[in-house]
Amino acid sequence: MTYRIAIDVGGTFTDLALLGPDGVELDHKTGSTPHDPAEGVVAGLTALAGRAGLSLTDLLRRTGTIVHGTTVTTNALVTGTGARTGLLTTEGLRDVLLARQGHRAGQFDSRSSPAPPLVPRHLIETVRERVDSTGAVATPLDEQSVRSAARRLRGAGVESVAVSFAFSYLNDAHERRTAEILAAELPDVPLSLSSRVAPEVRLFERTSTTVLNAYVDPVLRDHLGRLARRLEALGHTGRVLIVQSNGGVVGLADAAGRAVHTLLSGPAGAPAAVADVVAELGVAEAMTIDMGGTSFEVSLSSGGVTGITTHAEPAGHPVSVPMLDIGTIGAGGGSVAWVSAGGLLRVGPASAGADPGPACYGRGGEAVTVTDADLLLGYLAGGFGDGIAASRDAAGRAVDDLARRLGIGRIEAAAGVHRAVNAEMADSLRLATARHGLDPRRLALVAAGGAGPVHAVELARDLEIPLVVVPPGASVLCARGMLRADLVRYYVHTLLGRGNGPGDAGIDVLEVGAAFAALEDRARADLSAGAAAATGIRLNRLADVRYVGQVHEVTVPFPEAPVVEVVDGPVVDGTVVDGLIERFHRLHDRLYGFAQPEVPVEVVNLRLEARVPTVGPSRLRGPAAAFPAGPAGVRRAWFDGAFLDVPVRNVGSVPVDERQEGPVLLAAPGTTVVVPPGYAFEVTGSGTTLVFGADRERAEVLAGLSGELAEAVR
Repeated sequence: MTYRIAIDVGGTFTDLALLGPDGVELDHKTGSTPHDPAEGVVAGLTALAGRAGLSLTDLLRRTGTIVHGTTVTTNALVTGTGARTGLLTTEGLRDVLLARQGHRAGQFDSRSSPAPPLVPRHLIETVRERVDSTGAVATPLDEQSVRSAARRLRGAGVESVAVSFAFSYLNDAHERRTAEILAAELPDVPLSLSSRVAPEVRLFERTSTTVLNAYVDPVLRDHLGRLARRLEALGHTGRVLIVQSNGGVVGLADAAGRAVHTLLSGPAGAPAAVADVVAELGVAEAMTIDMGGTSFEVSLSSGGVTGITTHAEPAGHPVSVPMLDIGTIGAGGGSVAWVSAGGLLRVGPASAGADPGPACYGRGGEAVTVTDADLLLGYLAGGFGDGIAASRDAAGRAVDDLARRLGIGRIEAAAGVHRAVNAEMADSLRLATARHGLDPRRLALVAAGGAGPVHAVELARDLEIPLVVVPPGASVLCARGMLRADLVRYYVHTLLGRGNGPGDAGIDVLEVGAAFAALEDRARADLSAGAAAATGIRLNRLADVRYVGQVHEVTVPFPEAPVVEVVDGPVVDGTVVDGLIERFHRLHDRLYGFAQPEVPVEVVNLRLEARVPTVGPSRLRGPAAAFPAGPAGVRRAWFDGAFLDVPVRNVGSVPVDERQEGPVLLAAPGTTVVVPPGYAFEVTGSGTTLVFGADRERAEVLAGLSGELAEAVR
């Protein structure tokens, strides 16, 4: 077995994890380099190689696979630095992006405005063609209009082109021919076709998804190209896999044309690591938070499985591709504190990022960040990650300026920043649980990211969550999860069938079976072409189901073994469709508090998840040798409105499975587990830290966690 490396490039830090031939893992954290992310990657790899006792060239030559999670597409979208994009659409539909769905997102805000389209109207061209709602050609493609549009877009200097025609998900012949013409007219311009990017019903969402793909695709191509060339020059000849928003990975060639699938590339690595942690504890349901330097992510999982959504709006732009159901807000260690026009203290979403970073880094940053406040409150030591020092004096000067504007003292201002960011994060946790109709008091809170364990217990106290779980290597948990990410591809087939429930024949089981058979053939061909063994492919079949008259669907897994092999080909057994509809009624009741078995049901889309493991089954272990966790001793820390002399202990020195009580600051690699008064903690044999109320016992807490989320995410 060769080495395997995972690289998670964030807005502030770049995290790396190395899995050696002997199964031993090394982790490392270094500062990101926004001007050229590859520079920070190489710096981290160099340090990681040194800790493994190898030169960088030797390490890369012996590395079979590099798994890369990146925020370059997200950053391009958020900052508006994507490609100059043009759009070709069907004649008469030029304003599809402006019209959206015809309703206001903020129903009760008269000033609410949607995000401006990524393609300005003067770069939207229409083409004479029409496919009708059955997939038949109503108006043949006017190829001359395509050529004329291409020439106008070329004159406008577009760097990427999206093509989205009406009903192309039923018949993509016009889009394919348009792509051939555009390739000749615009040979160096990347193309995004809606029939490839999002081949499903709903023109606006399909067009928005395709445009977003076109907008960030050149940015991702440039980043991946530079990174691949840099790695090759340093001696790496193995494969490079890119993490998708669904938590799986694909090869470089696939990622380059599917940029929209990487919008959650970084945060999507954590669920794979969390699955091992909760399985070890026997915890069925968990809520994971990942608080890094720039953002705060929250997700829910059952049995280690995190839910998938096909309805997301990153930066206000709807996308309809499968993504892990992860909520994100701008609340990280680098989030900037500011005073509103009304004199209120606010935190985020703006971040100091990696350059200049928080004021305490001493790199020219002057704005107060969460990290500066946490440092002054005693929760953090004097350094972060790869040689990044932290100055209390610099943090104090920045906080003093904020305190003067608020008319309060330094510590009051720092405590206010800490409380304000906690309030923002607690609200996002409430929203996440409310969306699934869940009671947070029945969930465990898994804390990840460099800042997550610092704030986790206070968040748990606010929401009455009974258990906080801090995995080993929590500050680089996404990178650790990426080490074990599977190859994953999703496929979709739109199918508008109607049924009234069990025994109803309105849903054509033969059509469903034939559709799944076609999707499975594509999946085997795609994944086998990627050097994966076709026999190792795991297929999961799902359907988007709704009551007739509803606008949105619920994605429901088919019961086991939905496809029955017969002489004439695979079909779906009718009893399986009955089971699907019954599952939909139960899940709808679970999510929304009611079900209507008497109302007809529509199956809108069939979905197929194809998954191939990239490594053998293994349990995540704590890193054998990590970067220093910080000094032990005693430090003054702020709890309940006063400073206390609090012991600081290295988490690696805590006796295994021995219950102890706070307050205590547990120094761990890249983070600190803050255990306030009134809480107890234990460290398991695998290095996982558990924090719970001092009036409870560990066994009692674990036994009290329910399994109510299982039906909602499976």
